[in-house]
Amino acid sequence: MNQLKYKTVIALIMFGLSACGSNSKQDTLVQAQLETKQSQQQGAKQLDYQALISSLISNEVHGIILHVSSPRDSFTASAGLANLTTLEALQPDAVYHLASSGKVFTALLAVQLHEEGLLDLDLTIDHWLPHDITSQIQYSGQITLRQLLNHSSGIYNYSDPLSEDAYVEFVMANYKSGISNEHLLQFAYGQPGYFKPGGGVKYSNSNYVLAGMIMDSVLGHPNALAMRDKIIDRLALSDTFSVGIENSVAQLTPGYEKQAGTFVNTGPILSQVTAASTPVASSVTDVATVMRSIFKDDTWLSQAEREALLGDTSRVKASANLDYVLGLWKEEFNGYTVFHHNGGNHGYISNNIYVPELDVSIVYFLNCGLSDPCINAFNTIEHQVKQHVIEH
Repeated sequence: MNQLKYKTVIALIMFGLSACGSNSKQDTLVQAQLETKQSQQQGAKQLDYQALISSLISNEVHGIILHVSSPRDSFTASAGLANLTTLEALQPDAVYHLASSGKVFTALLAVQLHEEGLLDLDLTIDHWLPHDITSQIQYSGQITLRQLLNHSSGIYNYSDPLSEDAYVEFVMANYKSGISNEHLLQFAYGQPGYFKPGGGVKYSNSNYVLAGMIMDSVLGHPNALAMRDKIIDRLALSDTFSVGIENSVAQLTPGYEKQAGTFVNTGPILSQVTAASTPVASSVTDVATVMRSIFKDDTWLSQAEREALLGDTSRVKASANLDYVLGLWKEEFNGYTVFHHNGGNHGYISNNIYVPELDVSIVYFLNCGLSDPCINAFNTIEHQVKQHVIEH
């Protein structure tokens, strides 16, 4: 339900759930899909991806899936367990909740609707949303849809730590009947903005639930239907679905959060939260397909759409070396431009990295949530794999 800042995890909520038992047999390893073409580069030392993820499995880090692909090589494999009760081995094609890594889907759909003339990224949000909503959001008459999508709106984050307790209590009390964008936005109502629109960059999940509500209003139906038509089906993403709307499409792999000393599967809770800030569940290969298609497939995404998504008009500076475009972070790393977005909620963390100059994708999932051991494993994978693919 929240993002992982690049290299920094912000833990959000602690679900008070009844516990299910953990299991010590989590050392089971699986490599169900491995497709590697050896490329011999003058003395280049190859990183053993399977050994890396296998070495990170522990009683706290239950399962890891890693995908690394380039024009020369493709590797997709897993290690550890998918289910702590059945001891089922984790498969490389398992479907995980993407959390905020899925924001690129919401941004993509908004850009596509903009190019069709159904939306205008530079109109203010009060153009689409009723007064009873906009009147509770400071500066709503000045905030554009583009500013929502690049986090320059200043709107208070519904999952800000200041509202954490009320937010969690609401989700826990109501998830069985479904949680919507509108439900989540109530925790931003009446809160002062972080700054005036365009006056800074502050990551806020409220931006994306508002964008989702705007698209629903324009389309006259849940934007998940258009997302399936324009993104999921057109790219043949067989393992991707809109959470809360299309849960029957694929089985969500359990995600585990430690509570009172035992591990609890948070998947049944998160699967009932339908939010444009955390819109989809997917597999590592599907996520890699989306990223490569954004940059390489002109038959699916036009140059105008690509420019709206990634270009200077949408780019804002978050820090000295870090920009945000629409749905993605952008930074320079060892002389290359890297686009990425990670995501984390209790039970799942994910990372999605793409290097356009090298046509390299790195996507990986962990099903152990926001614990320190899980975060450490997450950061280890990012550091070693990113460093390796860019240097070699």
